[in-house]
Amino acid sequence: MLDFWVYLHILLLVFWVGTDLGVFLAARYSERAELAFETRQTVLQLGMILDRLPRTALVLIIPTGVMIAMEYRWLILPVWILAIIWSAALLWLLILWQGFLSPNPAVQARCAKINWWLNLIAAGGAATWGLVMVFDPAVPLWLALKVIMVGGIFTVGFILDLLFTPAMMLFAQLSTDPENKGLNQSYSKALGPVYLTVVAIYILALTAAALGVFKLPI
Repeated sequence: MLDFWVYLHILLLVFWVGTDLGVFLAARYSERAELAFETRQTVLQLGMILDRLPRTALVLIIPTGVMIAMEYRWLILPVWILAIIWSAALLWLLILWQGFLSPNPAVQARCAKINWWLNLIAAGGAATWGLVMVFDPAVPLWLALKVIMVGGIFTVGFILDLLFTPAMMLFAQLSTDPENKGLNQSYSKALGPVYLTVVAIYILALTAAALGVFKLPI
């Protein structure tokens, strides 16, 4: 089973980082005032559809990583804890995809809010778990640091959603006045911090991946 979990874990990283780049580019193209607003809107909507994959991958990164650590005997967890980890991940996915697929704006908003708070809970949980692992001599230091990095990713994801909301509100205003130079500038300015958080997620994700592949003792 080890090969399966490693393969799935790598596949999740590929979908996560790869499709997130598509979301990044979609947001960049949505800033282009010289394009028809319908085109900008379509590109941004496509980006939001692509965004479903990295969000799904992020939820599954922890349980698949736990399975790999268990196979290598880096972690020894009872079955009931594994059951809780997987049940929580699957419930999170159910909430996430209910929001993605529901045509009801109220359901979408409610699921997005729950996802937002789950990111914060996961951030605190992963960071705390990683810090505890740092002081456990039976756990490799690189593994503890990797878990802390994942906690950082959840934290930045929480901040990203917080920053993205005002940008989307400005984009909605552009639908009635797409030629408004001031609104276009405000929209681009609002996306600036969003791009920084995306870059931070890339750095954290690639560093965590390097720790796992090369077992870097940093």
